[in-house]
Amino acid sequence: RWQTWTLISIQALPLFLLPYLFLPWLGHLGCFDAGWGKTVADALFPEVQGYAPGREYWRCFGLILAWPLFFWNVFTAEPLTTWLVISLVQTFVVLPLAIRRWGKGVYCGWICSCGALAETLGDTQRHKMPHGRWTMRLNFLGQLLLVLCLLMLGTRLASWGSPDSTIGIVATRIYGGIFNGMPLLSYKWTVDLFFSGILGVGLYWHFSGRTWCRFACPLAALMNIYARFSRFRIISDKKRCISCNVCTSVCHQGIDVMGFAQRGIPLEDPQCVRCSACIQECPTAVLQFGEVDADGRVIRLDRLEATARR
Repeated sequence: RWQTWTLISIQALPLFLLPYLFLPWLGHLGCFDAGWGKTVADALFPEVQGYAPGREYWRCFGLILAWPLFFWNVFTAEPLTTWLVISLVQTFVVLPLAIRRWGKGVYCGWICSCGALAETLGDTQRHKMPHGRWTMRLNFLGQLLLVLCLLMLGTRLASWGSPDSTIGIVATRIYGGIFNGMPLLSYKWTVDLFFSGILGVGLYWHFSGRTWCRFACPLAALMNIYARFSRFRIISDKKRCISCNVCTSVCHQGIDVMGFAQRGIPLEDPQCVRCSACIQECPTAVLQFGEVDADGRVIRLDRLEATARR
């Protein structure tokens, strides 16, 4: 229940009401015309001529959607220093610290819009996620996209630092084409609309709701690295396990949950998004969220129960 209401609140407040109602209303009242209000607005929401709200309030999506999942605040014609700092601190400071304590699911399962859609619209299709070694190899697709995003970030920063250099000129032309020069091949059409939108959602009914999250999301690929240093685990009680395979069959991420439960060892898999489906569906209450120390010993169980069967 807490997870559901947290997801609803985040999607409704900072991702809808704030950019489309509250901020435009404050702008209409003149709160951003002078003084500190104008200073803050100029740093976060640049003015745009011919754009009905007057400012790019949609950039506050970046308060929730971290880079590289949302990179429009980073890949701009001129550097938006405030957003650049916010994005880099989110991705390389806040997320690693949060994931170390609560696991990758602190973002994928409790905050992310893609995850929220996957857990609602795609929830009834979770049993369709393929398992096995051949699908595990597809997980590297997200890593490849992450490398591409890092290369793009590096060249973008270099082009700002040396706009008249060869790399600066080439990068400016390439990014200009990707973002604006090729309508049907631009980033907003190919990635935002087709891959993460139409294809990502369309595959819910064929390969489960977490298809994009598991195989292609570059932010998830980065968090997989952070998750390898996390203390978060799913703890299992081997004596209760009846090897029914329910936990594995409902895993959106294709994890062999039963394999861990049968051995009675903490589930250590960076793909886990803390959706709690395996814990909720287990008929004998084998599983529970918890933490381990550096030696793999259980040091704490979560106070927030994910099942009513205990």
